[in-house]
Amino acid sequence: MRPFSLAASVVRKALSGAQSRSTIITTASKRAFSSLPQLRPSILPPAHGTVFRPASNALSRVSLTPSAPAGATGPEALDLVPKTAITAHPALAGVQLRCGPRPTMARSSRLIRKRRHGFLSRLRTRNGRKMLQRRKDKKRSVLSM
Repeated sequence: MRPFSLAASVVRKALSGAQSRSTIITTASKRAFSSLPQLRPSILPPAHGTVFRPASNALSRVSLTPSAPAGATGPEALDLVPKTAITAHPALAGVQLRCGPRPTMARSSRLIRKRRHGFLSRLRTRNGRKMLQRRKDKKRSVLSM
């Protein structure tokens, strides 16, 4: 008789847990839930003057328009997105962004240099084979690395 009463108590607990779970599910289905904040940062300057910060902050007053004129030449004119649009934005104040070229060949190993510029890598591509042929025609002692 005792195992039956133990089983009945287990069933009662399971049913009460199922009822509470169904109550939670119905409550959750009635509520609208969004994990996104009400205020989201945007690239464009806001109309009211702030993006998560007070208007007295210097970062919110920075102009996000390109600094180089339309007819300018040089490295500033080559950037499609002005540097101020990325680095001066308040949402990215604590983040380091690198938009320029990286020194990938500095202090790389010999194996990496051979893989990128070696004889076998020149054989694999059409332009590499053309380069090897040009160096053979000039009778170079070293065709590739």
